[in-house]
Amino acid sequence: MQRPLPSEIDVFGLTHAGKVRPTNADHFLVANFYRAMKVHASSIDPGSFARSSTYSRGYLFLVADGVGAFSQAAEGSAQAIQTVAQHILDMSELCMQSEPSREGEMAERLRTFVLKAHEALRGEGRAETPGSNATTFTMMITNWPRLFVIHVGDSRAYRFRRGKLQRLTTDQTMAQAMIDSGVMTPEAAEATHWKHVLVSALGSPQLEPEVIVVDAERTDQVLLCSDGLTRHVSDAEIEQRLLTGGTSEAVCHELLNLALDRGGMDNVTVLLGQAPIK
Repeated sequence: MQRPLPSEIDVFGLTHAGKVRPTNADHFLVANFYRAMKVHASSIDPGSFARSSTYSRGYLFLVADGVGAFSQAAEGSAQAIQTVAQHILDMSELCMQSEPSREGEMAERLRTFVLKAHEALRGEGRAETPGSNATTFTMMITNWPRLFVIHVGDSRAYRFRRGKLQRLTTDQTMAQAMIDSGVMTPEAAEATHWKHVLVSALGSPQLEPEVIVVDAERTDQVLLCSDGLTRHVSDAEIEQRLLTGGTSEAVCHELLNLALDRGGMDNVTVLLGQAPIK
């Protein structure tokens, strides 16, 4: 399937503190990659060389939700994004078209970057108390024709394809663990406080990164969000809003406003990437 042109890609992201929490511990990043060349000397006017190509080589989406009960939550989520983004920037493979034979290698490299961010958060002197800068972390990289997702915690990544929303990540919470073990039904889990108790987070004593690699199609839409959205807005409602269409900016604002209208009990972050259907 034909790869969408860079000029066709529509991306947007926003975050909001919500209506209850005094600060916003969510952070996000939406970025794309270009080949770049820095000219140090030339007999030809250096200004005649483009510093970077105009063709995007891939997109990066990151959502980190600092664990809300801790004073250093916002610092931890920001540091996690900055650390991983810097490692990715130095990874030249992201400037190339995906090669099936190297998918495993690339996924492992991305997982290693997340582990390094975890180690940085756990490092001596980084937190007032161990785990006080803990954060969820959900990352997606589009490297045509593949989507690479590395996930820790209960923020989520979705792929919307041909009218159907697919959740790519699994919540790393006590409630989900109980569902998986058969102790609790999904319906019961929705009504329990265990839904918000993490069993894995960057900077915490326990970390179990989830790695997902799936194919990408030209008409796919990808959405990442923190649990501040999904505690108020169901997957079915997200799917219905994406079916309605509109720009990425409009969709993100409408989903955010829906969460706020229903109480905005937590920080809310929403990112969306899409290409128009031809």
